[in-house]
Amino acid sequence: MAVRRIKSWLAGMLSRTKVCYYRFMGITIGKDCYVSPYACIDSRRGKITIGDNVSISSGSYILGHVGFRDLKDGQETVLEDNVKVFVNAVVLPGVRIGRNSVVGAGAVVGKDVPANVVVMGNPARVVEHMGVEDRAEGRCRIGATGRADTVNAVKDR
Repeated sequence: MAVRRIKSWLAGMLSRTKVCYYRFMGITIGKDCYVSPYACIDSRRGKITIGDNVSISSGSYILGHVGFRDLKDGQETVLEDNVKVFVNAVVLPGVRIGRNSVVGAGAVVGKDVPANVVVMGNPARVVEHMGVEDRAEGRCRIGATGRADTVNAVKDR
């Protein structure tokens, strides 16, 4: 029990340190964000904005530029409030991910993602829309399986 507490405390300290480093490098990061020690936010060029309560899991990449292509004026990578980015996902430059959205494990997001959806795959596609209960609450509830607990498929509507 004590070992688990120490590990959890250390992981939290690493995340807070990493968030402070990214803020120092010019990335706008909101309150209560978690960035895994093994996640990468590319802060060398381009503008990246991360909202409140965002969680970025291990092995994920948030990119602000593509090395071989010039940046467009006003190009910005944005993760809005309450976004969850799961393991090994890649968010390409110039993409906006809407509030309460979930990016599934291994997804490659190359286009804008609307609010309150779950995207998965390469390229990322909308696979589910969040239920009305989740929208009213303003947070996305994630279960142990990594999927939203209460979702309504588009076909059911």
